[in-house]
Amino acid sequence: MTWSDVVAVMPEVIVTATAAILLLVDASIGRRAARTWLPLITVLGLIAAIISGPFTVASHTAFGGFVVVDTFTAFFRVLFCVLAIFATVVAPAYLERRSIPAGDYYATILFSTVGAMTIALATDLITVFVGLELMTIPVYVLAGMARRDRYSNEAALKYFLLGAFSSAMLLYGFAWLYGLSGTTSFTGVAAAVARYGLTDGATLVALALVTVGLAFKAAVVPFHQWTPDAYDGAPTPATAFMSVAPKAAAFAAILRIMIGALAPLGLDWSAVFAVLAAVTMTGGNVVALVQPNVKRMLAYSSIAHTGYILAGVAAYQAGASASAGVLFYVFAYGIMNLGAFACLIFIDLDGTRGATLDELNGFARRNAGGALAFAVFLISLTGIPPTVGFVAKVFILGPVLDSGLVWLAVVIALNAVLAAFYYLRVVVHMYMYEVDTNAPRLLNARLLSAGLGLGAVATVLGGIVPDTLYRWALQAAAPFIR
Repeated sequence: MTWSDVVAVMPEVIVTATAAILLLVDASIGRRAARTWLPLITVLGLIAAIISGPFTVASHTAFGGFVVVDTFTAFFRVLFCVLAIFATVVAPAYLERRSIPAGDYYATILFSTVGAMTIALATDLITVFVGLELMTIPVYVLAGMARRDRYSNEAALKYFLLGAFSSAMLLYGFAWLYGLSGTTSFTGVAAAVARYGLTDGATLVALALVTVGLAFKAAVVPFHQWTPDAYDGAPTPATAFMSVAPKAAAFAAILRIMIGALAPLGLDWSAVFAVLAAVTMTGGNVVALVQPNVKRMLAYSSIAHTGYILAGVAAYQAGASASAGVLFYVFAYGIMNLGAFACLIFIDLDGTRGATLDELNGFARRNAGGALAFAVFLISLTGIPPTVGFVAKVFILGPVLDSGLVWLAVVIALNAVLAAFYYLRVVVHMYMYEVDTNAPRLLNARLLSAGLGLGAVATVLGGIVPDTLYRWALQAAAPFIR
Protein backbone atom coordinates (compact mmCIF):
# COMPACT_ATOMS: atom_id res chain seq x y z
CA MET A 1 0.00 0.00 0.00
CA THR A 2 1.29 3.43 -0.95
CA TRP A 3 0.24 6.97 -0.07
CA SER A 4 -1.39 7.31 -3.49
CA ASP A 5 -3.63 4.37 -2.60
CA VAL A 6 -4.74 6.13 0.57
CA VAL A 7 -5.39 9.36 -1.34
CA ALA A 8 -7.54 7.44 -3.83
CA VAL A 9 -9.92 6.37 -1.05
CA MET A 10 -9.70 9.56 1.02
CA PRO A 11 -13.51 10.14 1.08
CA GLU A 12 -14.02 6.65 2.51
CA VAL A 13 -11.24 7.26 5.06
CA ILE A 14 -12.85 10.53 6.16
CA VAL A 15 -16.29 8.95 6.64
CA THR A 16 -14.75 6.09 8.65
CA ALA A 17 -12.76 8.52 10.80
CA THR A 18 -15.89 10.61 11.37
CA ALA A 19 -17.74 7.52 12.64
CA ALA A 20 -14.89 6.73 15.05
CA ILE A 21 -14.72 10.34 16.30
CA LEU A 22 -18.49 10.35 16.70
CA LEU A 23 -18.41 7.32 18.99
CA LEU A 24 -15.64 8.88 21.11
CA VAL A 25 -17.51 12.18 21.41
CA ASP A 26 -20.74 10.38 22.26
CA ALA A 27 -19.03 8.60 25.15
CA SER A 28 -17.47 11.84 26.42
CA ILE A 29 -20.28 14.41 26.48
CA GLY A 30 -23.67 14.66 28.12
CA ARG A 31 -27.00 13.89 26.52
CA ARG A 32 -27.99 17.56 26.15
CA ALA A 33 -24.77 18.48 24.32
CA ALA A 34 -25.04 15.34 22.17
CA ARG A 35 -28.27 16.61 20.60
CA THR A 36 -26.31 19.41 18.93
CA TRP A 37 -22.82 18.06 18.45
CA LEU A 38 -23.45 14.54 17.15
CA PRO A 39 -25.51 15.48 14.07
CA LEU A 40 -23.20 18.46 13.45
CA ILE A 41 -20.08 16.25 13.47
CA THR A 42 -21.80 13.75 11.18
CA VAL A 43 -22.83 16.36 8.62
CA LEU A 44 -19.44 18.10 8.67
CA GLY A 45 -17.64 14.79 8.15
CA LEU A 46 -19.84 13.89 5.19
CA ILE A 47 -19.37 17.34 3.63
CA ALA A 48 -15.61 16.95 4.05
CA ALA A 49 -15.80 13.56 2.30
CA ILE A 50 -17.65 15.13 -0.64
CA ILE A 51 -15.12 17.94 -0.95
CA SER A 52 -12.12 15.60 -0.71
CA GLY A 53 -13.13 13.66 -3.83
CA PRO A 54 -13.26 15.31 -7.28
CA PHE A 55 -16.60 15.30 -9.08
CA THR A 56 -14.96 14.24 -12.34
CA VAL A 57 -11.73 12.29 -12.42
CA ALA A 58 -9.61 10.33 -14.87
CA SER A 59 -9.96 6.61 -14.23
CA HIS A 60 -7.15 5.07 -12.18
CA THR A 61 -6.82 1.97 -10.02
CA ALA A 62 -5.45 1.54 -6.51
CA PHE A 63 -4.58 -1.22 -4.06
CA GLY A 64 -3.22 -3.48 -6.76
CA GLY A 65 -6.28 -3.14 -8.99
CA PHE A 66 -8.86 -4.04 -6.35
CA VAL A 67 -10.49 -0.61 -6.53
CA VAL A 68 -10.96 1.93 -9.29
CA VAL A 69 -11.60 5.65 -9.00
CA ASP A 70 -13.49 7.01 -12.01
CA THR A 71 -16.48 9.20 -12.83
CA PHE A 72 -18.86 6.42 -11.75
CA THR A 73 -17.18 6.28 -8.34
CA ALA A 74 -17.33 10.06 -7.97
CA PHE A 75 -21.06 10.12 -8.77
CA PHE A 76 -21.99 7.52 -6.18
CA ARG A 77 -19.71 8.98 -3.52
CA VAL A 78 -21.63 12.24 -3.68
CA LEU A 79 -24.99 10.45 -3.79
CA PHE A 80 -24.31 8.29 -0.74
CA CYS A 81 -22.97 11.23 1.28
CA VAL A 82 -25.96 13.41 0.35
CA LEU A 83 -28.39 10.66 1.39
CA ALA A 84 -26.53 10.18 4.68
CA ILE A 85 -26.66 13.94 5.34
CA PHE A 86 -30.40 13.96 4.66
CA ALA A 87 -30.96 10.94 6.93
CA THR A 88 -28.97 12.70 9.68
CA VAL A 89 -30.77 16.04 9.47
CA VAL A 90 -34.28 14.57 9.71
CA ALA A 91 -33.54 12.23 12.62
CA PRO A 92 -32.74 14.16 15.88
CA ALA A 93 -36.29 14.87 17.05
CA TYR A 94 -37.44 11.29 16.38
CA LEU A 95 -34.41 9.77 18.14
CA GLU A 96 -35.01 11.91 21.22
CA ARG A 97 -38.72 11.11 21.28
CA ARG A 98 -38.14 7.37 21.01
CA SER A 99 -35.07 7.31 23.32
CA ILE A 100 -32.92 5.79 20.58
CA PRO A 101 -29.17 6.28 21.18
CA ALA A 102 -28.23 9.09 18.81
CA GLY A 103 -24.53 8.25 18.69
CA ASP A 104 -25.27 4.66 17.70
CA TYR A 105 -27.68 5.78 14.98
CA TYR A 106 -25.35 8.32 13.34
CA ALA A 107 -22.30 6.04 13.53
CA THR A 108 -24.27 3.17 12.00
CA ILE A 109 -25.39 5.44 9.15
CA LEU A 110 -21.75 6.37 8.51
CA PHE A 111 -20.48 2.78 8.55
CA SER A 112 -23.20 1.74 6.11
CA THR A 113 -22.29 4.69 3.89
CA VAL A 114 -18.65 3.56 3.80
CA GLY A 115 -19.78 0.13 2.62
CA ALA A 116 -21.94 1.64 -0.11
CA MET A 117 -19.05 3.84 -1.27
CA THR A 118 -16.79 0.77 -1.38
CA ILE A 119 -19.17 -0.94 -3.82
CA ALA A 120 -18.88 2.00 -6.20
CA LEU A 121 -15.08 1.64 -6.05
CA ALA A 122 -15.10 -2.03 -6.94
CA THR A 123 -13.29 -3.55 -9.87
CA ASP A 124 -13.06 -6.97 -8.28
CA LEU A 125 -15.60 -9.47 -6.93
CA ILE A 126 -13.91 -9.46 -3.52
CA THR A 127 -14.24 -5.69 -3.20
CA VAL A 128 -17.93 -5.88 -4.18
CA PHE A 129 -18.67 -8.49 -1.54
CA VAL A 130 -16.76 -6.67 1.21
CA GLY A 131 -18.62 -3.46 0.35
CA LEU A 132 -22.02 -5.18 0.32
CA GLU A 133 -21.50 -6.74 3.73
CA LEU A 134 -20.08 -3.56 5.21
CA MET A 135 -23.17 -1.76 3.96
CA THR A 136 -25.87 -4.28 4.90
CA ILE A 137 -24.73 -5.38 8.36
CA PRO A 138 -25.12 -1.84 9.79
CA VAL A 139 -28.53 -1.61 8.10
CA TYR A 140 -29.64 -4.74 10.00
CA VAL A 141 -28.70 -2.84 13.17
CA LEU A 142 -30.60 0.26 12.01
CA ALA A 143 -33.75 -1.80 11.47
CA GLY A 144 -33.63 -3.05 15.08
CA MET A 145 -32.46 0.21 16.65
CA ALA A 146 -35.72 0.58 18.63
CA ARG A 147 -34.86 -2.36 20.83
CA ARG A 148 -38.02 -2.24 22.96
CA ASP A 149 -40.35 -2.25 19.97
CA ARG A 150 -41.39 -5.71 18.80
CA TYR A 151 -41.99 -4.55 15.22
CA SER A 152 -38.45 -3.17 15.06
CA ASN A 153 -37.09 -6.47 16.37
CA GLU A 154 -39.14 -8.34 13.76
CA ALA A 155 -37.87 -6.03 11.01
CA ALA A 156 -34.24 -6.61 11.98
CA LEU A 157 -34.64 -10.38 12.26
CA LYS A 158 -36.38 -10.77 8.88
CA TYR A 159 -33.93 -8.45 7.17
CA PHE A 160 -30.95 -10.27 8.69
CA LEU A 161 -32.13 -13.79 7.84
CA LEU A 162 -33.05 -13.04 4.22
CA GLY A 163 -30.07 -10.73 3.81
CA ALA A 164 -27.72 -13.47 4.98
CA PHE A 165 -29.36 -15.92 2.57
CA SER A 166 -28.95 -13.52 -0.35
CA SER A 167 -25.30 -12.89 0.60
CA ALA A 168 -24.68 -16.63 0.58
CA MET A 169 -26.28 -16.95 -2.87
CA LEU A 170 -24.20 -14.07 -4.21
CA LEU A 171 -20.98 -15.40 -2.71
CA TYR A 172 -21.66 -18.84 -4.18
CA GLY A 173 -22.15 -17.20 -7.59
CA PHE A 174 -18.84 -15.36 -7.18
CA ALA A 175 -17.18 -18.67 -6.31
CA TRP A 176 -18.48 -20.19 -9.56
CA LEU A 177 -17.16 -17.21 -11.52
CA TYR A 178 -13.78 -17.62 -9.86
CA GLY A 179 -13.82 -21.31 -10.73
CA LEU A 180 -14.50 -20.45 -14.37
CA SER A 181 -11.93 -17.70 -14.72
CA GLY A 182 -9.28 -18.35 -12.09
CA THR A 183 -9.49 -14.69 -11.06
CA THR A 184 -11.81 -12.33 -9.24
CA SER A 185 -11.09 -9.23 -11.34
CA PHE A 186 -13.90 -8.01 -13.59
CA THR A 187 -11.70 -8.03 -16.70
CA GLY A 188 -10.58 -11.61 -16.08
CA VAL A 189 -14.13 -12.78 -15.42
CA ALA A 190 -15.38 -11.03 -18.58
CA ALA A 191 -12.70 -12.74 -20.68
CA ALA A 192 -13.57 -16.17 -19.27
CA VAL A 193 -17.31 -15.67 -19.69
CA ALA A 194 -16.80 -14.57 -23.30
CA ARG A 195 -14.74 -17.70 -23.93
CA TYR A 196 -17.21 -20.18 -22.42
CA GLY A 197 -20.59 -18.51 -23.06
CA LEU A 198 -23.84 -20.01 -21.85
CA THR A 199 -23.08 -23.29 -23.60
CA ASP A 200 -21.10 -24.14 -20.47
CA GLY A 201 -23.44 -25.16 -17.64
CA ALA A 202 -21.15 -23.63 -15.04
CA THR A 203 -21.58 -20.20 -16.63
CA LEU A 204 -25.36 -20.53 -16.48
CA VAL A 205 -25.24 -21.53 -12.80
CA ALA A 206 -22.94 -18.61 -11.97
CA LEU A 207 -25.15 -16.13 -13.83
CA ALA A 208 -28.29 -17.42 -12.10
CA LEU A 209 -26.75 -17.25 -8.62
CA VAL A 210 -25.36 -13.75 -9.11
CA THR A 211 -28.66 -12.51 -10.56
CA VAL A 212 -30.66 -13.90 -7.65
CA GLY A 213 -28.21 -12.54 -5.06
CA LEU A 214 -28.26 -9.04 -6.53
CA ALA A 215 -32.05 -9.19 -6.97
CA PHE A 216 -32.42 -9.85 -3.23
CA LYS A 217 -30.24 -6.85 -2.40
CA ALA A 218 -32.25 -4.55 -4.70
CA ALA A 219 -35.67 -5.95 -3.59
CA VAL A 220 -36.67 -7.27 -7.02
CA VAL A 221 -39.88 -9.32 -7.19
CA PRO A 222 -40.06 -12.25 -6.31
CA PHE A 223 -37.02 -11.70 -4.04
CA HIS A 224 -38.61 -8.79 -2.17
CA GLN A 225 -40.20 -10.62 0.77
CA TRP A 226 -38.10 -8.89 3.40
CA THR A 227 -38.82 -5.34 2.23
CA PRO A 228 -42.35 -4.48 3.50
CA ASP A 229 -41.87 -5.76 7.05
CA ALA A 230 -38.32 -4.40 7.34
CA TYR A 231 -39.33 -0.92 6.17
CA ASP A 232 -42.57 -0.93 8.17
CA GLY A 233 -41.08 -2.03 11.47
CA ALA A 234 -37.83 -0.07 11.49
CA PRO A 235 -37.65 3.39 13.10
CA THR A 236 -38.85 5.88 10.49
CA PRO A 237 -35.52 7.76 9.99
CA ALA A 238 -33.81 4.40 9.57
CA THR A 239 -36.50 3.34 7.08
CA ALA A 240 -35.91 6.52 5.09
CA PHE A 241 -32.21 5.69 4.79
CA MET A 242 -32.77 1.95 4.26
CA SER A 243 -35.15 2.56 1.40
CA VAL A 244 -32.65 4.50 -0.70
CA ALA A 245 -28.97 4.02 0.16
CA PRO A 246 -28.79 0.18 0.07
CA LYS A 247 -30.91 0.17 -3.10
CA ALA A 248 -28.61 2.69 -4.78
CA ALA A 249 -25.62 0.60 -3.72
CA ALA A 250 -27.27 -2.54 -5.09
CA PHE A 251 -27.66 -0.89 -8.48
CA ALA A 252 -24.06 0.30 -8.35
CA ALA A 253 -23.11 -3.36 -7.88
CA ILE A 254 -25.47 -4.45 -10.67
CA LEU A 255 -23.92 -1.99 -13.12
CA ARG A 256 -20.36 -2.88 -12.13
CA ILE A 257 -20.93 -6.64 -12.31
CA MET A 258 -23.48 -7.12 -15.07
CA ILE A 259 -22.18 -4.52 -17.53
CA GLY A 260 -18.58 -4.87 -16.37
CA ALA A 261 -17.83 -8.52 -15.60
CA LEU A 262 -20.79 -10.21 -17.35
CA ALA A 263 -21.17 -7.94 -20.39
CA PRO A 264 -20.48 -10.84 -22.85
CA LEU A 265 -23.74 -12.40 -21.62
CA GLY A 266 -25.67 -9.14 -21.95
CA LEU A 267 -28.21 -10.41 -24.48
CA ASP A 268 -29.16 -13.19 -22.08
CA TRP A 269 -29.37 -11.38 -18.76
CA SER A 270 -30.96 -8.23 -20.23
CA ALA A 271 -33.98 -10.28 -21.35
CA VAL A 272 -34.33 -11.71 -17.83
CA PHE A 273 -33.96 -8.24 -16.30
CA ALA A 274 -36.68 -6.86 -18.59
CA VAL A 275 -39.15 -9.49 -17.37
CA LEU A 276 -38.12 -8.96 -13.73
CA ALA A 277 -38.54 -5.19 -14.17
CA ALA A 278 -42.10 -5.58 -15.47
CA VAL A 279 -43.06 -8.03 -12.71
CA THR A 280 -41.44 -5.87 -10.00
CA MET A 281 -43.07 -2.57 -10.90
CA THR A 282 -46.47 -4.21 -11.41
CA GLY A 283 -46.32 -6.27 -8.23
CA GLY A 284 -45.20 -3.35 -6.09
CA ASN A 285 -47.86 -0.99 -7.42
CA VAL A 286 -50.74 -3.46 -7.21
CA VAL A 287 -50.06 -4.34 -3.58
CA ALA A 288 -49.44 -0.68 -2.66
CA LEU A 289 -52.95 0.14 -3.89
CA VAL A 290 -54.62 -1.66 -0.97
CA GLN A 291 -52.36 -0.48 1.87
CA PRO A 292 -54.12 1.71 4.47
CA ASN A 293 -50.82 2.35 6.27
CA VAL A 294 -48.81 5.04 4.46
CA LYS A 295 -45.43 3.75 5.61
CA ARG A 296 -46.20 0.26 4.31
CA MET A 297 -47.62 1.76 1.11
CA LEU A 298 -44.35 3.61 0.53
CA ALA A 299 -42.48 0.35 1.19
CA TYR A 300 -44.34 -1.39 -1.63
CA SER A 301 -43.99 1.64 -3.88
CA SER A 302 -40.23 1.51 -3.38
CA ILE A 303 -40.35 -2.00 -4.83
CA ALA A 304 -42.16 -0.59 -7.87
CA HIS A 305 -39.42 2.00 -8.34
CA THR A 306 -36.88 -0.81 -8.29
CA GLY A 307 -38.67 -2.10 -11.37
CA TYR A 308 -38.39 1.25 -13.14
CA ILE A 309 -34.65 1.43 -12.47
CA LEU A 310 -34.17 -2.20 -13.49
CA ALA A 311 -35.82 -1.42 -16.83
CA GLY A 312 -32.98 1.00 -17.54
CA VAL A 313 -30.44 -1.73 -16.77
CA ALA A 314 -32.28 -4.12 -19.10
CA ALA A 315 -31.96 -1.50 -21.87
CA TYR A 316 -28.17 -1.25 -21.51
CA GLN A 317 -27.72 -1.97 -25.24
CA ALA A 318 -28.97 1.57 -25.90
CA GLY A 319 -25.53 2.75 -24.77
CA ALA A 320 -24.58 5.59 -22.45
CA SER A 321 -28.14 6.93 -22.27
CA ALA A 322 -29.32 3.75 -20.54
CA SER A 323 -26.68 3.81 -17.79
CA ALA A 324 -27.09 7.59 -17.43
CA GLY A 325 -30.85 7.14 -17.11
CA VAL A 326 -30.31 4.58 -14.35
CA LEU A 327 -27.92 6.89 -12.49
CA PHE A 328 -30.24 9.89 -12.85
CA TYR A 329 -33.21 7.86 -11.60
CA VAL A 330 -31.25 6.50 -8.64
CA PHE A 331 -30.23 10.02 -7.60
CA ALA A 332 -33.77 11.39 -8.04
CA TYR A 333 -35.36 8.41 -6.28
CA GLY A 334 -32.97 8.80 -3.37
CA ILE A 335 -34.01 12.37 -2.64
CA MET A 336 -37.77 12.05 -3.18
CA ASN A 337 -38.26 8.67 -1.48
CA LEU A 338 -36.15 9.54 1.55
CA GLY A 339 -38.12 12.78 1.84
CA ALA A 340 -41.46 10.99 1.60
CA PHE A 341 -40.59 8.61 4.43
CA ALA A 342 -39.12 11.43 6.51
CA CYS A 343 -42.39 13.40 6.30
CA LEU A 344 -44.01 10.66 8.41
CA ILE A 345 -41.74 11.66 11.31
CA PHE A 346 -44.06 14.63 11.91
CA ILE A 347 -46.81 12.25 13.09
CA ASP A 348 -46.24 11.39 16.76
CA LEU A 349 -47.30 7.75 17.10
CA ASP A 350 -46.48 5.01 19.57
CA GLY A 351 -43.96 2.49 18.25
CA THR A 352 -42.30 2.55 14.86
CA ARG A 353 -45.26 2.01 12.54
CA GLY A 354 -46.32 4.84 10.22
CA ALA A 355 -49.55 6.80 10.07
CA THR A 356 -52.66 5.51 8.38
CA LEU A 357 -54.51 7.49 5.73
CA ASP A 358 -57.14 8.55 8.26
CA GLU A 359 -54.47 9.84 10.64
CA LEU A 360 -53.22 12.11 7.84
CA ASN A 361 -56.65 13.72 7.41
CA GLY A 362 -56.30 17.51 7.41
CA PHE A 363 -52.52 17.37 7.84
CA ALA A 364 -52.20 20.50 5.66
CA ARG A 365 -54.26 22.52 8.17
CA ARG A 366 -52.03 21.44 11.04
CA ASN A 367 -48.63 21.74 9.35
CA ALA A 368 -48.79 23.55 6.02
CA GLY A 369 -45.06 23.32 5.32
CA GLY A 370 -44.77 19.62 6.11
CA ALA A 371 -47.83 18.79 4.02
CA LEU A 372 -46.52 20.82 1.09
CA ALA A 373 -43.16 19.02 1.19
CA PHE A 374 -44.93 15.65 1.45
CA ALA A 375 -47.15 16.53 -1.52
CA VAL A 376 -44.12 17.54 -3.61
CA PHE A 377 -42.35 14.24 -2.88
CA LEU A 378 -45.49 12.21 -3.65
CA ILE A 379 -46.15 14.08 -6.89
CA SER A 380 -42.55 13.49 -7.91
CA LEU A 381 -42.79 9.78 -7.09
CA THR A 382 -45.91 9.68 -9.26
CA GLY A 383 -43.96 11.19 -12.16
CA ILE A 384 -45.90 14.42 -12.67
CA PRO A 385 -44.09 17.47 -14.07
CA PRO A 386 -42.35 19.72 -13.19
CA THR A 387 -40.63 17.39 -10.72
CA VAL A 388 -37.45 15.36 -10.97
CA GLY A 389 -39.50 12.14 -10.85
CA PHE A 390 -41.11 12.97 -14.19
CA VAL A 391 -37.75 13.68 -15.84
CA ALA A 392 -36.28 10.48 -14.38
CA LYS A 393 -39.03 8.38 -15.96
CA VAL A 394 -38.47 10.11 -19.31
CA PHE A 395 -34.75 9.31 -19.14
CA ILE A 396 -35.61 5.65 -18.51
CA LEU A 397 -38.28 5.40 -21.21
CA GLY A 398 -35.99 6.74 -23.96
CA PRO A 399 -33.33 3.98 -23.72
CA VAL A 400 -36.02 1.33 -23.23
CA LEU A 401 -37.60 2.34 -26.55
CA ASP A 402 -34.20 2.67 -28.25
CA SER A 403 -33.32 -0.90 -27.27
CA GLY A 404 -36.51 -2.25 -28.84
CA LEU A 405 -38.33 -3.04 -25.58
CA VAL A 406 -41.55 -1.35 -26.62
CA TRP A 407 -43.68 -3.71 -24.52
CA LEU A 408 -41.68 -2.76 -21.42
CA ALA A 409 -42.19 0.96 -22.13
CA VAL A 410 -45.95 0.31 -22.26
CA VAL A 411 -45.78 -1.50 -18.91
CA ILE A 412 -43.88 1.45 -17.39
CA ALA A 413 -46.50 3.92 -18.64
CA LEU A 414 -49.41 1.84 -17.33
CA ASN A 415 -47.74 1.42 -13.95
CA ALA A 416 -47.16 5.16 -13.68
CA VAL A 417 -50.91 5.65 -14.06
CA LEU A 418 -51.58 2.93 -11.49
CA ALA A 419 -49.21 4.54 -8.98
CA ALA A 420 -50.90 7.92 -9.35
CA PHE A 421 -53.99 6.58 -7.56
CA TYR A 422 -52.35 5.68 -4.26
CA TYR A 423 -49.85 8.56 -4.22
CA LEU A 424 -52.44 11.25 -4.92
CA ARG A 425 -54.86 9.61 -2.50
CA VAL A 426 -52.51 10.65 0.32
CA VAL A 427 -52.51 14.24 -0.98
CA VAL A 428 -56.31 14.21 -1.03
CA HIS A 429 -56.45 13.07 2.61
CA MET A 430 -54.01 15.79 3.65
CA TYR A 431 -55.77 18.65 1.87
CA MET A 432 -59.43 17.71 1.38
CA TYR A 433 -60.40 15.90 4.58
CA GLU A 434 -61.23 17.43 7.94
CA VAL A 435 -58.98 16.82 10.91
CA ASP A 436 -60.16 13.91 13.09
CA THR A 437 -60.90 14.72 16.70
CA ASN A 438 -58.57 11.95 17.91
CA ALA A 439 -55.79 12.72 15.39
CA PRO A 440 -52.27 12.10 16.75
CA ARG A 441 -50.32 15.14 17.81
CA LEU A 442 -47.60 16.52 15.53
CA LEU A 443 -43.92 16.86 16.26
CA ASN A 444 -42.48 20.37 16.13
CA ALA A 445 -38.96 19.97 14.70
CA ARG A 446 -37.28 22.87 12.95
CA LEU A 447 -34.34 20.84 11.66
CA LEU A 448 -36.70 18.26 10.16
CA SER A 449 -38.73 21.02 8.49
CA ALA A 450 -35.59 22.67 7.09
CA GLY A 451 -34.27 19.39 5.71
CA LEU A 452 -37.57 18.52 4.07
CA GLY A 453 -37.87 22.03 2.66
CA LEU A 454 -34.46 21.77 0.98
CA GLY A 455 -35.33 18.31 -0.32
CA ALA A 456 -38.62 19.54 -1.79
CA VAL A 457 -36.88 22.49 -3.48
CA ALA A 458 -34.26 20.14 -4.94
CA THR A 459 -37.04 17.87 -6.20
CA VAL A 460 -38.70 20.71 -8.10
CA LEU A 461 -35.47 22.27 -9.38
CA GLY A 462 -34.31 18.85 -10.60
CA GLY A 463 -37.43 18.69 -12.75
CA ILE A 464 -37.13 22.23 -14.10
CA VAL A 465 -33.37 22.29 -14.80
CA PRO A 466 -32.22 18.64 -15.00
CA ASP A 467 -29.43 19.25 -17.53
CA THR A 468 -26.55 19.57 -15.06
CA LEU A 469 -27.42 16.37 -13.19
CA TYR A 470 -28.01 14.46 -16.44
CA ARG A 471 -24.70 15.59 -17.96
CA TRP A 472 -22.98 14.45 -14.78
CA ALA A 473 -24.80 11.11 -15.03
CA LEU A 474 -23.59 10.77 -18.63
CA GLN A 475 -20.01 11.35 -17.48
CA ALA A 476 -20.48 8.79 -14.70
CA ALA A 477 -21.78 6.26 -17.25
CA ALA A 478 -18.65 6.59 -19.40
CA PRO A 479 -16.92 3.48 -17.93
CA PHE A 480 -19.80 1.34 -19.29
CA ILE A 481 -19.68 2.56 -22.87
CA ARG A 482 -18.64 -0.27 -25.17
